[in-house]
Amino acid sequence: MLDKSVAVTFVNALLEAAVNKGLLDQTENDLRLVSDTIEKHDDFKKMLLHPSITRKQKKDTIKIVFGESVSGLMVNFLYLLVDRRREQILELIPDVYRQVVDEKKGVIRAKVQTTIPIVGERLENLKDGLKKLTGKIVEVEVIENPQILGGLVVEIGNKMIDGSVANRLKNLRSKLLEIRASY
Repeated sequence: MLDKSVAVTFVNALLEAAVNKGLLDQTENDLRLVSDTIEKHDDFKKMLLHPSITRKQKKDTIKIVFGESVSGLMVNFLYLLVDRRREQILELIPDVYRQVVDEKKGVIRAKVQTTIPIVGERLENLKDGLKKLTGKIVEVEVIENPQILGGLVVEIGNKMIDGSVANRLKNLRSKLLEIRASY
C-alpha cells in the first residue's frame, strides 16, 4: 500500500511552485495527462517502476513522452520523483493534488447515495445543509442506489451519515431481536 503522506509532501511542493509560476490550471491538466498515460500504457508504467532501469533512462523516456505536452514544471516534477525513487506515488498524485487544492479553497467532496436523482432546488438545499454542517463549500456527487430503499447515505471524507430506509429497517430488526431475546 502506498503512503499518501509522501504524496501530500510532493504535491504541496508542486502546488507552491505552480502558484508561484501562475501554472495552477496547467499543472492540474498536466497531472491528468500523466495519470491517464500511466493508466493506459502499462509498459510505460512498468518502465517507470522497474528498479533496474536507470534514472537517466527514465528521465529520457519522460522527456520523449511528455516533453512537448506538459509544462517544464511538470517535467521537472517527474524528474524529481525519479531522482528520489518515488515513481510509485505517481498514481496517487492527481487525487492527492485535487484534495490539497480543495482543502486550500475550503471545498470538500461528498458522495450522496439515493434511490432517485437529486437535481435543481433539492440539490442546492442538500448542498446548503452540508455546508452548514461542515462549514465548507461542498461539491456533491449523487449516486443512484436502489438498495438503500429510500432516504440518503452521505459520505464526506471518512465520515458517513446513513439515513437510508434500509439502515433504519436493519436497526429496527436488531432492536426487535434484542427485545425478543430478553424475554
